[in-house]
Amino acid sequence: MIDNLFLYRASEDYKQVIEERFVLPEYDKIFELSALLQRTGLPVSARVLIESGFSELTEELTECTGISSSIIHRKLDDDQLISNVELEKRISCYLARNVIENIDEIRLLDICLESSRAKWTKRKVESQLAAYNNILDCTIDFLKDLKDYDIEYDTAIRYKGVMITDLYLNNRLYISFEAFFGGTIISIVPTQYDMPIWEIIVNHDCKIDLYNKRLNTSCKDVLIENLLSILFCTQNKKEEVQQIIVDNINAIFDINILSDDVCYDWSKDCYFLRQNIETKIADSFFANDETDKEVVKYTSFQTLLATLTSGKMRINSIVGMNDKTEVNFMTDIIKNFRESIEEEGDEYLLANRKFITSFSGKKDDLNMWRLYGDNARGVCLVFSPNSQQDNPLRKIKYVAEDDELILKINQLMTALKEKNINFCFNKMLSNQHSIKHKDYVDEDEYRYYLESDKPTGWYINNDNNVMTPYVEKDLFGNGANSFPFQLKSIILGPAMVAQDVNFFQIKTLLNVNRIFSINIEKSKISSYR
Repeated sequence: MIDNLFLYRASEDYKQVIEERFVLPEYDKIFELSALLQRTGLPVSARVLIESGFSELTEELTECTGISSSIIHRKLDDDQLISNVELEKRISCYLARNVIENIDEIRLLDICLESSRAKWTKRKVESQLAAYNNILDCTIDFLKDLKDYDIEYDTAIRYKGVMITDLYLNNRLYISFEAFFGGTIISIVPTQYDMPIWEIIVNHDCKIDLYNKRLNTSCKDVLIENLLSILFCTQNKKEEVQQIIVDNINAIFDINILSDDVCYDWSKDCYFLRQNIETKIADSFFANDETDKEVVKYTSFQTLLATLTSGKMRINSIVGMNDKTEVNFMTDIIKNFRESIEEEGDEYLLANRKFITSFSGKKDDLNMWRLYGDNARGVCLVFSPNSQQDNPLRKIKYVAEDDELILKINQLMTALKEKNINFCFNKMLSNQHSIKHKDYVDEDEYRYYLESDKPTGWYINNDNNVMTPYVEKDLFGNGANSFPFQLKSIILGPAMVAQDVNFFQIKTLLNVNRIFSINIEKSKISSYR
């Protein structure tokens, strides 16, 4: 009888293989089965087993030789005879199935039933994992040596027996590393932006298959020494293009940069500048973040009630912004090309994953009450950064179309576009939602920005009738989903109806919910008409 079930997991850093052994439990009807076989002898018919209460051993059973690979013991016909070997295998498979259904699947790579296969299975998994990490490390080291490339990657067991590392290059998914240790998947992505350009598969035999998902081409049995040259192929006339960019930048901005200051982005098929050079050119576009700034948010009385009752702060997608120029204000300034995958409506598709909530540095301000505080009938919420979290508050930088810097950037973009050179200001691209037209400078705005492809829900914005996704954060919690700002006080608007009554009603609501740290005030503005 097979007594052991072996599980193979990846260590927390996904570098090592951890073997776990489970001793199969004893078949709970073993004595009754032994007594039956002493009377009937072997082989025994399926009909006898069924009539004697052992029908589970005659049903279809899977013999585990891996997470996805298996030997099927088919359902037996009534008159079919079962040998002793076959019966023992069926008992082991039946017991193993019950164990597998209850095991912890964290970082699970493969499964093996039977000690004689354990060493072979472990060696296979270890070799495949080592090859996977070697290829991943070589790629990451290559990119790190280049410098000034924004690299992010995440490794996880996405499905049982399937390890995947998504590598993002300048905020775009560029490579997906995959190894199928004991499972298989059918990958479905919602948009082209979620599909990697390259897919690298490390097979059981440690050979590498490479797929270009954009061009729908493939290379089998790729040697690791050739892999990087394929993934990061040097563009034709790269040096010539770099020099054209250098000459234009030096002439327009009156600085002196070198060809090495111009980099190529394989994920977007464009050129960009090293970060220190872009900062030197466009420093006035980047406002300093303020880590201890107290900020306020004006809103309606109804929204306050919904927020305090639910304990959630709602953060809306930028699709629902009332001023549509905010969404695309910097787009044409930041880059001079359209990507090959761009389609009509992409601006909404991408905006649905970007969420912003706005604050102001102007506390109890008459004009802000009029604009955002329900014409002074609402409330002003006062927040301070949560000391237990990194402060994600971004101060808005205000610019105008006729600013000297924007005119120079437009001149550069036009000159490069005429020569069919794709160019992008990467730092400005990642910072574009912190740049706003100078017409709004009086708002003294700050923003909390996040990205997510899993909204909490949707609503219809009554101001512009746009259906908009939103995410929610816990206002009074300290967990992973907590809002990174603490509500310190609530100021009642100078034109709030029944201000005196509502002052005590809000205090009562907070007390009922055992929230005692929030101060309630009345607006000090007495001149409101």
